[in-house]
Amino acid sequence: MQRRDARGRAGGGSIPANQDIMGLLNKLFGGGTQLELKLDIDKIPPGGTVAGSLTLTGGKKPLKLTALKVDIVSVLVQSKEGSSLPSIDVKVLSSNIVAQDRDLAPGSLNKFEFRYKLPEDVKPEATYKIVASADIPGVKDPSAEAPLTVLGGGRGVLGAVKSLLGMADNENAVLERFPGLTSRDTDELESALSDLQCEAYDRDNNFTGIGGFLLRLVEKHSEEGVRRAALAAWGTVLDNRAKPEHIRALETLASRDLPGYLMEEVVSVAAKFAEEGALPLVQQLARHPAPEVRTRLATALYLDADADLPGRRDLIVQLCQDGDVGVRAAAFGATASMVEDLELMRWVAACASQDPSPEVQGQCISAIALAHNYGGTDLVFDTYLQHAQGNPSADVRKEITERVHWLPTDPRLTQLVSTLLSDRSSEVRRSMAWQGCNMEEHQELGQLFLATATNDPDDEVRADALRGVDKFMPLPDAVAFLRQRLAQDRNEKAFWAALNAVEGHMPAREAKALLQEIARGPFSSAAERAREVLAGE
Repeated sequence: MQRRDARGRAGGGSIPANQDIMGLLNKLFGGGTQLELKLDIDKIPPGGTVAGSLTLTGGKKPLKLTALKVDIVSVLVQSKEGSSLPSIDVKVLSSNIVAQDRDLAPGSLNKFEFRYKLPEDVKPEATYKIVASADIPGVKDPSAEAPLTVLGGGRGVLGAVKSLLGMADNENAVLERFPGLTSRDTDELESALSDLQCEAYDRDNNFTGIGGFLLRLVEKHSEEGVRRAALAAWGTVLDNRAKPEHIRALETLASRDLPGYLMEEVVSVAAKFAEEGALPLVQQLARHPAPEVRTRLATALYLDADADLPGRRDLIVQLCQDGDVGVRAAAFGATASMVEDLELMRWVAACASQDPSPEVQGQCISAIALAHNYGGTDLVFDTYLQHAQGNPSADVRKEITERVHWLPTDPRLTQLVSTLLSDRSSEVRRSMAWQGCNMEEHQELGQLFLATATNDPDDEVRADALRGVDKFMPLPDAVAFLRQRLAQDRNEKAFWAALNAVEGHMPAREAKALLQEIARGPFSSAAERAREVLAGE
């Protein structure tokens, strides 16, 4: 059994010819930049957490990463009555900015991690994929994608019966089903552990009989990756099925001087087992002397613990008052999972003004962003306006820019966006200008973005505002505006922004005409990309 990476390459084997070609094209036309995507687990249940890492390789010269984005995309194909052609429904379930405005040194390796929850109502019969893309002016934007399987498409009769009876496959049966678990090849063993964990998310599968085997791997295997994967699989296999002996085994692990990577998994498993009896351990971990452990616990209470766990809210609030900045930041981030609790959100908003750390303030700002859906519209607008107008940290003000596209139509939204587009920091203005791409539902804001594209003193801010002009006017008018700006802003950033604004409208006549002009323009990288888009119409 060969382990495959997110691009489908088999470890230890040759790369298929078509991927050789793609790699060559990326080297020829991508400015040397590459984006690799790796999912921690590629099979998860509805409501589960999609987690993974992105590795962005710098190009042949210093570059600027404008935005690194991760989308969760579903494709549902269904037969259509009265038609031989099926209906195809493509949806972006979640679009998330992982990083913005970073310098990329030549040849550098830049790693980013992400964790996002799937909606509870996703349909297992659809096809899913994770799509990552990096916006890098001056080179072809690198991208990567990985397939995602949503579990729960159906209950097998045998599995359903065994689940109802509480029957578990014994150790031998599980080893027969996942033969890679006995492999001496580390990659094959880790792959089998990943497959076991994925299958264990389907509650029709009861693999608790393999628990002892997994703990032996944790105790005795020499490879860090295997030990961590085995402990993670153990926690998933026993999630909602943990017994007192499993809690005792976890407590024993937690009491030892474990390597940091294993202690992180112990914390996550403890959060999973909290409802089955590990709550006292979770409470102990909340007072652990290592801030890294407390930070991990705050995140685990968000992502791994049951939302209805008694005492969960109190634990998160306790960690929000921790003496360590990193712990507080993670804990305030976790309060986003309780955004419907308006009393708590009022407290979080107050802490955004009281905590001295900009990192914590930013997490508070982020946590309350969706409170307007639960009666907190005034709270969100009042808090955001207060910090947009008076917070001394540009990072905090920038955090607001990344949340405003979620807000409802309201006169205060216009005031907020206007304030951020006139911020004293060009980085804040850039971030707000870029968000015009996401605000087409707010046509009342169009003139603000157009004015920024015309009048801002920073050419990067003007360029980022140009990217979204097609959201606020018909395409012919947008193209006319872009031509006018390119005549004034004869710089590469503006040409790239105009290209980004119209390439999604191909093969419309106006878009094609502007791309042809850019293809003949003075900036080789933008011209090259325009020719690629025109060739692919």
